[in-house]
Amino acid sequence: MARDIQIIKYEGDNTELFKRISADGLEADAKLVVPETHTAILIKDGILMDTLNSGSYDIFGDQPRKKCKNVSVEVIYMSKTARLKVLWGTRSRFSFRDPGTEVPVKVGAHGEFEVQISNPRKAYMVLIGAEKSFTVQDLKDRLATRMMSKVEPAIAAAMREGGISFDRISEYKDKIAQSVLPVLSAMFEEDYGLKLFSFTIADVVISDEDIAAIVAARNAGGGSAGVCPHCGAPYSAGDKFCAACGKPLSGKVCAKCGKLNEEGANFCSFCGEKL
Repeated sequence: MARDIQIIKYEGDNTELFKRISADGLEADAKLVVPETHTAILIKDGILMDTLNSGSYDIFGDQPRKKCKNVSVEVIYMSKTARLKVLWGTRSRFSFRDPGTEVPVKVGAHGEFEVQISNPRKAYMVLIGAEKSFTVQDLKDRLATRMMSKVEPAIAAAMREGGISFDRISEYKDKIAQSVLPVLSAMFEEDYGLKLFSFTIADVVISDEDIAAIVAARNAGGGSAGVCPHCGAPYSAGDKFCAACGKPLSGKVCAKCGKLNEEGANFCSFCGEKL
């Protein structure tokens, strides 16, 4: 009676970044099937043999039949299209100096980024490895931790080069994220064989005390007296009209953060303080 050929194949909905399949005691004619959506890493007795594109493959080839059953086989399927979303956040606040005033501040932030495998062999060697218990959550944790080493200096550089004060960092978080994206993208590609599709800053946290210190230092140093309540551009003490939008600068100044609000405002639109 004819015996069915043993076939290793991927079964899933292609939402997983990678899937590990182990098989021992295979017959000499066992096959491996790789779908169009994936690349496969073939490992025999712990040795990385091949990186396989879509198709059907003989697992053992010309290997002596008697030895095949004793070979430990492992296949790592890696998706060509699945994207992994990873949440990131600062465990403790970063220490910076405000670009315009040199006031020391502490800033916290969180958001998410999205990656896809671009170099399967490198991703396996550097990230996934031979540890059978390594999970997608382990991968997320490792990537988030590595990313944080780049985020702090990248945010500081973006703030410095853009001349953005930390009391306005929340207004510029999307712009800062776009500045940081190329730095992180190069790191993920070179170090891990991953393509970074997106990087977002969902929220930035800076204390009211630090904001007040920045405003006080700016005013004491003769810098901008505040920002226009209409367009957000900075203005100098004595200005009656905004140089950016031309609208009058009359209104209510917040006693807490020092920023100008529209005349009819009951609460500060920047820090929420009652006016």
